[in-house]
Amino acid sequence: MYYRWKIKPLCEEQLLDVIPSDILAGGMFRTCDVYGEGVIYDMFPKIYEKRTGIKTKSKQFVAQLYGCHLSCPYCYVTPNGIWGDYVEYTTKELVEEFVKADVDVFHLMGGSPALYIDHWPELISMLSSYGDYVFHSDLLLTEKRYNRLTLKAIAQENCLYAVNIKGVTPEDYKRNTGKELGNVFWLNLYDLVVAEVPFYITFTNPDMNHYDEFCDWVDTKMPGVRGKGVLDDSFIVKLVDYKAVRAYKNKEKEKKHE
Repeated sequence: MYYRWKIKPLCEEQLLDVIPSDILAGGMFRTCDVYGEGVIYDMFPKIYEKRTGIKTKSKQFVAQLYGCHLSCPYCYVTPNGIWGDYVEYTTKELVEEFVKADVDVFHLMGGSPALYIDHWPELISMLSSYGDYVFHSDLLLTEKRYNRLTLKAIAQENCLYAVNIKGVTPEDYKRNTGKELGNVFWLNLYDLVVAEVPFYITFTNPDMNHYDEFCDWVDTKMPGVRGKGVLDDSFIVKLVDYKAVRAYKNKEKEKKHE
């Protein structure tokens, strides 16, 4: 019996930023060119080619999962793209939708996609059975305690993950996410390295007064991680003024004045 994934369709606000030709299955999925319009906001293709020698298309298939454990004020998915009604797809149905898109990278996105991490191995295995496809998803290190056996299962050659760090101090993390940091962050990072999961790190809106100090701690002082070069391909994600975020905030303001 295949796992049933909770897929969120594109919400009204998100559609303001999505090119109509990229919309798939009536808004259930989309494609995304990470090098679109000359603006590179994700180095995934370059990093994957550097790591494996395999060149992928810059356009990815994107499936968006229900739910998130954070409340980031800059999130372009917006709460309406995370919560509310969803449609269930089995793993097989999900892969079949991906194959129709005629791209080579499957990006499982959120929300917080690693809330579903225990079911990633099934999806990765099925993708491999359909062809030479690449699985890409995102880890935030704070969704929950990762299972070490699961981490070993997702450490595959056709996978590359983005670990997004949303705060370089506890105060910075709270500012960016509305949540407390907690020790699970460090435990999960350690386990990713030990399990040899292929990942690169991105930073979102970090406190630059403490950025270098954080990087130095991870690279040279953190037990089990120092000297492993986990920050070699890291970069800071530039915040974009998405129409979706502005539209959502305007709607919230209107509700307060009603």
